Amino acid sequence: MESNDAVHVVLAVYDPKGVYSSYAGVVMTSIFEHTKSAILVHILHDDTLTEENRSLFNETAAAFGQKTEFHDVLPFMDRIGDDVVELTKDWSLGALFRLFIPDILSLEKVIYLDCDIVVNMDIKELWDIPLGDRSLAGAIDYGVKERISFFSLQALRCRLIGCEWRTYINSGVLVMNLSKIRVTHSLVEESSAWFKRYGHCADFPDQDLINSCFYKDIKIIDEKFNSGLCWGDLSGRILHAIANTKPWVGMVGTDLERLYWKTYLKTPWGRSARDVIDLMVYAVRECQYLHRRTSQCYGKIFHRLRMDIFQNGVQKILQLLLKDLYHKMKRGMTGG
Repeated sequence: MESNDAVHVVLAVYDPKGVYSSYAGVVMTSIFEHTKSAILVHILHDDTLTEENRSLFNETAAAFGQKTEFHDVLPFMDRIGDDVVELTKDWSLGALFRLFIPDILSLEKVIYLDCDIVVNMDIKELWDIPLGDRSLAGAIDYGVKERISFFSLQALRCRLIGCEWRTYINSGVLVMNLSKIRVTHSLVEESSAWFKRYGHCADFPDQDLINSCFYKDIKIIDEKFNSGLCWGDLSGRILHAIANTKPWVGMVGTDLERLYWKTYLKTPWGRSARDVIDLMVYAVRECQYLHRRTSQCYGKIFHRLRMDIFQNGVQKILQLLLKDLYHKMKRGMTGG
């Protein structure tokens, strides 16, 4: 794979608990499944990335004939002021990693993706969007159309930080024109100055910064490239968990959750979770006798589970499958 021929995708992995890497693994797998083009995934990380997770990233890419590269951001973190880091205490420190991309990667263009995303389309379609003379391309933030008003609180906040609510984008999916950004911006240094001036108004640190610094320099793209849709036909979209809770937290039973966990099971992190599928087959057989109490059926399943498979979100898969099973049983009992 020649670097110039590949679609370059950047993911930021800040993983102090050791589970965030699996979310990035889902993003990677979903890209590889839907894209025939050569993909080179750049993992931005600090010392919270373990050797085991690094190996699993490589395994994920190799399974699809793709490649990964790893880039340590620690040498750049010293250039970020403590006041900026303090403002991100309620968010992931990894949100700042994207600011280092123009300095770390000597490429003309990259796609940046958050890790609460499932790519359900050929990402080459996003890569091929012409940027013209714009530094970035992004989709309008989810919910703008519903909340937009010149006199609204959000519109006022945007004016105070130096951007416009009508063109305020979500920073979770970006096409970055690195050739231009390196000439016109020094994001690391600008971020320190920006937060000193506007930090008191920043609700979403990295996103507010990007919208302000690149005001009138962003190409607006279709919302399908950064969709908050959770229900219905999810095909042909890059799905971003910004409308509901994260798929590994909420367990609401949305179509996005089902797609997420279906993809998760295909990753190396989902190996132990595949044991759960065998248990579900067993559970369905046990539940054929609908006169049995649901609690008895659940108890039998949990009794057969080994606690060592309850890791990396496996319990969430089990909860979702059991919830689905419960409602199927309930419909069978009531004739619904």
